[in-house]
Amino acid sequence: MPTKTRGMTSLEIAIIVAIVLIIAVAVGWYLYTTFVASTTGQPRLNVVSAELSSKDGTLKLYLVNPGPVDVEISRVEVSGQTSQLSCTAKKGTVDGSKISVGAEAECTASVPGTWTPGTMIPGRVILSGGQSFPFNAVVKP
Repeated sequence: MPTKTRGMTSLEIAIIVAIVLIIAVAVGWYLYTTFVASTTGQPRLNVVSAELSSKDGTLKLYLVNPGPVDVEISRVEVSGQTSQLSCTAKKGTVDGSKISVGAEAECTASVPGTWTPGTMIPGRVILSGGQSFPFNAVVKP
């Protein structure tokens, strides 16, 4: 006796619709997060030069913010010691520790210690968002 073929039951249709809906939501979330990530910029900072005076422990940094967003400096670390930076604008807008896009700043900090002239001391500039930008400071006599 031949078997009767049936169409899809409502449960099978519901399962297929649920799978399609889950895939659509996943693709939509991927597209949304990709779009949001492309519209927000990550801060960048170039440390052009770094000099440390062996006499008084004054650190001089020349910083450039290439963009795409303004950066705010939280602190500077040199050889494990933390210090606050004081910045002045050389080009563009510098407001306290906030350096605008395209601005160039000369920043100074006091780093106490005994420094040997001619050596290189590792350090990093830390932004308010937690990003850090490493540099090597040349110790000047």
